[in-house]
Amino acid sequence: MNKINKDAAAILKYVGGPQNVNSLVHCVTRLRFELKDSHKIDEKKLNDLSCVLSIVHTGGQDQIVIGPNVAEYYDIIQQKLATNKQTDLNKSPEANSSNKVKFSLTKIISGAFMPLLSIMSGAGMVKAILTVLTSLHWLSATSTPYLVLAAAGNSVFYFLPIFVGITLAKEFKADPFVGGALGAALLEPSFTHLIGKHGLNFLGMPLDPIDYSTTVFPIFVIIGAYVILERFLKRIIPQQLQIFLNSTICLIILVPATVLIFGPFGNTVGNWISTIIMWLFGKSRLVAGLVLGASYSFLTVLGLHWGLVPITLQNLKVYGGDVIGGVGVCAFWAQIGVALGAFLYSLIKSKNAKLESLAGSVTVTGIFAGVTEPILYGLIMPSKRLIIITAIAGGLGGAVSASLHVVVKSFLIDNIFSILMMMYEPIGFMILGSGTALLTGALLTYFWGFEKSTKK
Repeated sequence: MNKINKDAAAILKYVGGPQNVNSLVHCVTRLRFELKDSHKIDEKKLNDLSCVLSIVHTGGQDQIVIGPNVAEYYDIIQQKLATNKQTDLNKSPEANSSNKVKFSLTKIISGAFMPLLSIMSGAGMVKAILTVLTSLHWLSATSTPYLVLAAAGNSVFYFLPIFVGITLAKEFKADPFVGGALGAALLEPSFTHLIGKHGLNFLGMPLDPIDYSTTVFPIFVIIGAYVILERFLKRIIPQQLQIFLNSTICLIILVPATVLIFGPFGNTVGNWISTIIMWLFGKSRLVAGLVLGASYSFLTVLGLHWGLVPITLQNLKVYGGDVIGGVGVCAFWAQIGVALGAFLYSLIKSKNAKLESLAGSVTVTGIFAGVTEPILYGLIMPSKRLIIITAIAGGLGGAVSASLHVVVKSFLIDNIFSILMMMYEPIGFMILGSGTALLTGALLTYFWGFEKSTKK
């Protein structure tokens, strides 16, 4: 813990000190800083810290890759920021309203889904467990235990417009509870009761209610409109009246506008994107799987993989399965294969104790926790050969998986447990595609991944 304290203090110092920090959040492996001046970062000294795997600048953020224990560093840095009192990461929406928000699509999407990643993965695993139990006929889909647990598994996904409304509004520094209320209006029983009915109108305008449960694209459009309206209202309404007038006006205007315009528009856009993705895979599954499988790992490096999350959720909603996840899992096992190959190479050939320790630890973390960024930044990205191998292995596995129509049936984090829960379909072909990626990555790494000069 003393070393973590020391390294956390050093990280804060080398990003320019507390006075240079606008905000700080973390994901599974990264500290995500928004700094006042990114030029104040001392990257050389940061990279010299043993806890820092890499530094990534993307989406308006300066991201420091730590690994699975990132939360420990985050907590310590937050304490130091709070003690310093030169920055406040928990300002109210009103206090933040004057801050200029830099627009970055990647940052917005990651900001919307990153806080939900843990609970979405947990709910996905609950759904996976229920699938296994019903497939084995150990539990009836009409039994009370099943229905209760199904409520737990479906809760996050059914009410996704509410959760995304909250996180997205917060990302825009707007009132997250108004964002949540706008999402909740789409799922309110009186409104959902209208779904499927025809000939409805709202003040003379035709109304065609849509099922918005588990959708994400409509709430993105809605929150975008809300942010614009809220900023306009804050300019024209006296501050003393804003506490109730702003939210009242937003709800009265935006809920009808949502069910008439924004919601159907967002739903249509989401359906179009899903249709285009499926069309591309329909034209040539092999090529689509090859390209996506080869590039998927490096989308993670750039933080661009967050842009695929809304498409995945839309595919699950519309088609009941997602081809992107069916290919992405192969990229995951390609990275595991590279790490495993590096471990075997260090153990058998080079006798490199440092490489053996690194490769062994990141392999275990990847297999069981599904966290591969330590593999990417600790092993793959520093080596041109391993970058090429990762692309080849992921591409081959992705081509096999896509050609055999593999899809993922729920949102989850890829790891050994997601296979055991049989959340891929067909599971046998998924194992074939992932096995191809794993073996290709391991064998190429073992025989070609390192030059003979690798030292102990």
